[in-house]
Amino acid sequence: MKYIILLLLILTNFEIMAKKISELNWQKRLLIVSYENKEDELLIQTKKFIISNDCKINDRKLDIIYFEKFLNEKFETPKFIESKKGIWLIGYDGGIKDFSSDDKILLRLFEVIDSMPMRKQEMISDKC
Repeated sequence: MKYIILLLLILTNFEIMAKKISELNWQKRLLIVSYENKEDELLIQTKKFIISNDCKINDRKLDIIYFEKFLNEKFETPKFIESKKGIWLIGYDGGIKDFSSDDKILLRLFEVIDSMPMRKQEMISDKC
């Protein structure tokens, strides 16, 4: 009985500590990557893309959040993942702007972001 109570306390604390990705609304755009394991091709291609495009990613205020086996230590698993592997682009407003079950989203990622009204405004105001 002692161990059950202890386990419940630990799980409750974990749930309290885990943030919702919605807490990042209006601060960052998000790329949510849900994959099975470290050898998953989706993860490997995403990491290669990030390394190659670090400056463009930062310029677009894009954060990447990984869910291995549909879990993340810092964030609650969003309902849209529902044991689904893939990559989601989440806008400032928290809405899903694009999704792909493979890495094809990476080919169009910057084009999709740059077509968003808030991004267009950012590009205008960033010019000197």
